[in-house]
Order: sequence, then C-alpha cells, then structure tokens
Amino acid sequence: TISRSMMNKAREKGVAAEKILFFPNWSEVARFQDVNDADVTALRQQLGLPEGKKIVLYSGNIGEKQGLENVIDAAERLRDRPLIFAIVGQGGGKARLENMARERGLPNIKFLPLQPYDALPALLKMGDCHLVVQKRGAADAVLPSKLTNILAVGGNAVITAEPHTELGQLCARYPGIAVCVEPESTDALVNGISQALAMPKNNTTAREYAERTLNKENVLRQFIADIRG
Repeated sequence: TISRSMMNKAREKGVAAEKILFFPNWSEVARFQDVNDADVTALRQQLGLPEGKKIVLYSGNIGEKQGLENVIDAAERLRDRPLIFAIVGQGGGKARLENMARERGLPNIKFLPLQPYDALPALLKMGDCHLVVQKRGAADAVLPSKLTNILAVGGNAVITAEPHTELGQLCARYPGIAVCVEPESTDALVNGISQALAMPKNNTTAREYAERTLNKENVLRQFIADIRG
C-alpha cells in the first residue's frame, strides 16, 4: 500500500498483517534541494510572472476531484494583495476555470501549460505557497505524489483535508509541515494561504521529513528489506 491509512483499511478487510507492505510515493529529494536561484529567476521570467509579487502555486491535474473553483474564489477574495495565483497544468476542468477567472475579471490569476519535468524543481522552488487542493473524501487514504516534491523543495503547502485522512494525520503528527484546512471552504483556504505566506519560505520541517521518509533510495531500501523479511 502507498499510505498508512491504506494499511489500516486492508487490515479491517481481514488481510493478514504479514501480507501488507508499505510502499509510499517517493521523491528524488536531492534533485529538489539543489535548485539554482538563477534557474528559478529565468523560469519566472519565461512564464511572465512579475517580480515583487508572491506566487500561490497550483501545479498538477486540473480535473473535477480537485475542487479548484475554491482557488478562483480565494483569488477573488485576495485580489487586492500583491499575489499571483499560478495554475499550472492541464485537465478537463481547465477551460471552465479560465472562464470563471475571465468573467470575474481577475488579473491575479495566470493559467500556464504543463511544464517539462526538468523544469519542475525550479517551478516548485518559485512558489511561496503551494496548493494541494481536493474535494472532501476525494483521497482519504492517499498521500498525493505532488506533495512529496513540494516537501522535498521545502515548500509551504496548504492542504485541504479532514483530520481523519492520511493528509490530516500527517499534519497532526508533524506540526509545521504544512497548513491543513477544511476542504471545500473558501474561508478556510484564504486563511490557510495567509498562514502559509507568513511562514519562512524554506520549510525545514518539510525538507527534513522528505529527507528521512520520502527519499527514493531510502524507500526502495526499506521495501526490499520488508520483502526479504
């Protein structure tokens, strides 16, 4: 399984403990910790993101389960602050979100195409606040793969998750690793963004957790050891 919550669900269904192995999503941690500032500046210019404004970044699939309408609502609430909401990626919900932003006349939202994998470290390093947004109940037992790289880069994430979920439990176990807020609530998302932006940009709790727990080599080494018993 890829999460502790999945392990618990398997046990509840009667699967013997010795048949359950923990195999979480990993990150190539070193790749996200050695990001050149010049690369970040160059990418920011290439994407047309102005200097002097903090970046609230969503990078990933733009579909229905994310509930990204709340991001548009939050951007509208925060339109008078020096922020740019950068929504990076593709998906079936993108056109509708673009229409929402256009109809509301929100110049603080910029939609950008999916970026090359090589540009991902600089893109994530650029974000002052990272959004890990999903609807209520969309992924109760999952640690999204996008979060692993956000943690590795030392980013400040706002996660929409209920306390009993895998993400909610992660935030409770490691205070300061991210800001966890109620899903599908614009008020909660706005408050979470404000909290994340007030934190030091380099989140050492997140980075250290990634080094210990999410590093690819460590995950594979532990998995092989578990298989061998």
